[in-house]
Amino acid sequence: MESIIKFGTSGFRGIIADSFTFKTLGATVRAIADYVKAHSINTPPRLMVGYDPRFMGEVFAKDAAEKLNVYGVDVVLTSRDTPTPVLSFYVINHKLDGAINITASHNPPVYTGIKFTPSWGGPAMPEETKQIESMANQYLAENSLFRPTEKHRGTTELVDPMAEYIDRLNDFIDFKEIARANLKVAIDSLHGAGRGYLKAICETHGIKYVSLHEARDPYFGGAAPDPTEANLFELKKLMAEDEAIALGMATDGDADRFGILDRHGRFILPDYVLAILSEYVLSTRDFDGGLGRSIATTHLIDRIARQHKREVYETPVGFKYIGKLLTEEKIVFGGEESGGLSIIGHVPEKDGIIAGLLMLEAVARTNKTVTYLLEDIYKMVGTLYADRKDIELDSESYNHAKALMSNPSLLIDKFRPLQVDRTDGLKLLLEGGSWLLLRLSGTEPVLRIYAEGRQQTETEQYINSVQEILKHA
Repeated sequence: MESIIKFGTSGFRGIIADSFTFKTLGATVRAIADYVKAHSINTPPRLMVGYDPRFMGEVFAKDAAEKLNVYGVDVVLTSRDTPTPVLSFYVINHKLDGAINITASHNPPVYTGIKFTPSWGGPAMPEETKQIESMANQYLAENSLFRPTEKHRGTTELVDPMAEYIDRLNDFIDFKEIARANLKVAIDSLHGAGRGYLKAICETHGIKYVSLHEARDPYFGGAAPDPTEANLFELKKLMAEDEAIALGMATDGDADRFGILDRHGRFILPDYVLAILSEYVLSTRDFDGGLGRSIATTHLIDRIARQHKREVYETPVGFKYIGKLLTEEKIVFGGEESGGLSIIGHVPEKDGIIAGLLMLEAVARTNKTVTYLLEDIYKMVGTLYADRKDIELDSESYNHAKALMSNPSLLIDKFRPLQVDRTDGLKLLLEGGSWLLLRLSGTEPVLRIYAEGRQQTETEQYINSVQEILKHA
């Protein structure tokens, strides 16, 4: 049986009217309903359904809610587009059986998708998504969709969880410290589901701000709603022209990823944001536990943990693994280089909103720019410079890359690694704390090359060397 519905690291995504249709939505929703009914903590089961501002988001969400009702599931439907971490918060706070978000996160506007959040509030684990994916494809093949399976017909309640979520942030962010510093910030929601959230938080706590892209635009201004340096050019321009702005904060399509710009609009790599906030959280919070990072994330975090005599937990790529560590209280803070982080006691899901606020608090408390905070890290633990290169592959070069990772003798001869790690992809641990990682994307023909060297030139050299080896492999 061909698998049309495929779950990646964060749900099922597809191009609207191509692989994502009302039929694939219906099959996936039925599979989620069956899974939830088998594992529910409520009788009848209760799920939240939300959506991001993409084309037909609210239509797909309403359709999902109606189908869940048919399958005997009660639904809490959001009355507006809602960030994934806000759904996660609501699931935990109201003890629901999970949530469905109609979103394709940071993907281009032609995509949409489904993220499933189980009752523990984090991204679904592989064993959960495999089961849902298998059932969904079976229902699709049998065309056994939309059939009532329960005598009880579920109900739908309309809610907006925004105010409740914003109020809860008082438990994690020192807004008095931020207000005392009297800083001005710039906000860019990239027309995503985070629109209005940081703005409302600033207004609630008397923080001066300017904001961009708060209106709904299913085309996201013509680009993917991904807070990369290239996509934040308007925010950079705004900050370059206003000397009073101390920090720029951006969120992606479903507001689970962050983007941070320092004074004058200097883009700060997520790796460095994670290093700064790891040090800041350990220095300002009385939490017991270690730090978590994905295999592709900066080892500055390891050095900071050693400085504080804390343990480091390395995970495969995918925030679900970080989320589990937070839930198990093994770590107090965790993140991954693609722009995701969270803190113990909050949600075991990436949250781009709290990421920006934590950085704002750090800047306010220390009276230092983000760049100076990074310099403090370097003075404390030494330098490491991270970078990443994504290479699009045709079928022949994809096979070459796969073969090279299976038999990495050329890479080993070139780099002479101290250790080879195959936790997720192929990672070479090098002399002096440097490292190199090759990962093939699970959803597209792309090879991701990650590197971290003691100097910027060293990092560039590692990436260039891998590209040369690929050409001749």
